[in-house]
Amino acid sequence: ADDFKKQSVMKRLSTHSHSLKAAPQTWRTAFAWQNYALTCIAVILIVVGFTMMLPEIDVRNTPGGRYAPAPGPGAFDARRIRAAPIPCFIGFVLMVPAIMYVPRKRIKEDEKVLKV
Repeated sequence: ADDFKKQSVMKRLSTHSHSLKAAPQTWRTAFAWQNYALTCIAVILIVVGFTMMLPEIDVRNTPGGRYAPAPGPGAFDARRIRAAPIPCFIGFVLMVPAIMYVPRKRIKEDEKVLKV
């Protein structure tokens, strides 16, 4: 009886270890590294654009004697109004292809899996 238990336990362990060895070969992430790289570039462009839009804070003495932030002399500067939205827009538009891009290698791998 002990020999039978040992054999059944060993059989379960061997099938379990086999399934663990096969799992990493079939497991993949949802996106390829190219997707993550394009997404990082898009996020950097968006952050750069919003940073360019930040106003210079000019602290002026208000009538109450307290200091309050007020827009500086360059509040409507061309950098904030015209130049800063360009990298923001490019970053937001780049997000779509960054998510939708599928590398050719992955397409070929999927075709091989579907044929089998």
